Amino acid sequence: MAVVELASAEILPLREAMRDVQVSVATYYAETARSGDLGVAVRRFLASAQVVNDLLSNQTTHAASYKALFVQRPASSMAALEVIDGVKYARNLAQHVFHIVRPSDDTVLIGGQLGFRTYAVWDEVPQEAHDRLTNKRTQDLKASYDSALLGREVVGTMIDTLRFYKSVNPAIVHRDTHGEWTGFPLMDQPGVTGTLHPEEPVDLEAAWNWLNGRIPNGDARVVCGQVTTEGMCYLCGFTFVGRHSFSPFAETVRQVERDLAAGASYLEGDVWANVDNATQQFPRAQGAVWFSRNQLDSWASPIKKLVREADWCLRGETEVWLSVVRIEQPSEGFPLPMAHGVRRARRLNAYVPPFH
Repeated sequence: MAVVELASAEILPLREAMRDVQVSVATYYAETARSGDLGVAVRRFLASAQVVNDLLSNQTTHAASYKALFVQRPASSMAALEVIDGVKYARNLAQHVFHIVRPSDDTVLIGGQLGFRTYAVWDEVPQEAHDRLTNKRTQDLKASYDSALLGREVVGTMIDTLRFYKSVNPAIVHRDTHGEWTGFPLMDQPGVTGTLHPEEPVDLEAAWNWLNGRIPNGDARVVCGQVTTEGMCYLCGFTFVGRHSFSPFAETVRQVERDLAAGASYLEGDVWANVDNATQQFPRAQGAVWFSRNQLDSWASPIKKLVREADWCLRGETEVWLSVVRIEQPSEGFPLPMAHGVRRARRLNAYVPPFH
């Protein structure tokens, strides 16, 4: 539901401007895994984010409604408005003052065998740089920067920015051919629970329900077996994007029914007779990558019967698939944050995004 109404001719330019912001966030996130100069990427984000803010404030038919949000400061949007004002302050500082806006040197490096990633926070603005600003209205925004950005992890505030713009009018979100946000989801990092998608709730239980309620990413899922544990029946297999599979899946029959109703494609066929291991071609993948020698529709077809009388698995790898199921089920051994991270990666990161 839109907060600000837009004329039809205004949506496409705003959507292109939003694409720039979305791509800048994905690019920044990618740089955190490459030990690159995060300052360049963060300044691109600031510039593109402010373009959207300027267009909504000054070019749209109902710009007054948008600007009124910043005057009235409704409680439901207060935190987000502070982020937008803080981003505007940082962008103006970068453009009008001899001060290099970049994340703080106070960073955290997290990772292991699957790769390291830098988690940086917004840096403090020196008083002498602030004093060189000549626009009083920009100077007044420093309070928002200090309260909403300073010391906070950068990617989280970037996603807050995107989330706010979507709330203004969902039509301006730029989406790819699959209907997903262009540039998203960000690549999951094992052991890290920060949000990877602008629509993902912060609360873990709400995020779990959100995952189950949205269609899984990818083109098709090919079922390789049925296993039962603790009285619950699961279908297991591989998610394919084109002819590649980057991730397994394990879903309850009820979840598969919901996915099918939402438009997901579940197929059946002999995976092992038709794929080759292509892991070496994708060094950034977090697991095994499989490549179908032919188009999926040449050997797999829409699944006709979800549940069989007895459990089954191609190659008889029942224990392997049971481990796939268990690792994403909240339990004493796998607490909710850990289980959620695995499930999120399987339902969102069906492929290796080009930015990551």
